[in-house]
Amino acid sequence: MSVRYMMSRVGARAAQAARDAVGRSAGKADRAQQQSMARAGRAPAESARAKAPLARKAAKERRRRAAQEESLRTVMFLSMWGPNA
Repeated sequence: MSVRYMMSRVGARAAQAARDAVGRSAGKADRAQQQSMARAGRAPAESARAKAPLARKAAKERRRRAAQEESLRTVMFLSMWGPNA
């Protein structure tokens, strides 16, 4: 093995270790915040009231996609079996 290859592997491992360490520390901070909120008896910032606009937006997007898919099915059906077929 060349020295260049070995150095690249060492660098890749170091980068992976740094990413893992950041992920673990972020996860610990999130869990600590959730636990402190639960102990205080308060609802977390992402309450049902805060999620409602996002839920409405997601539902509207699902309806739009369903309508778009249905219109595509209609076009495909008519192109295969319509009066000009």
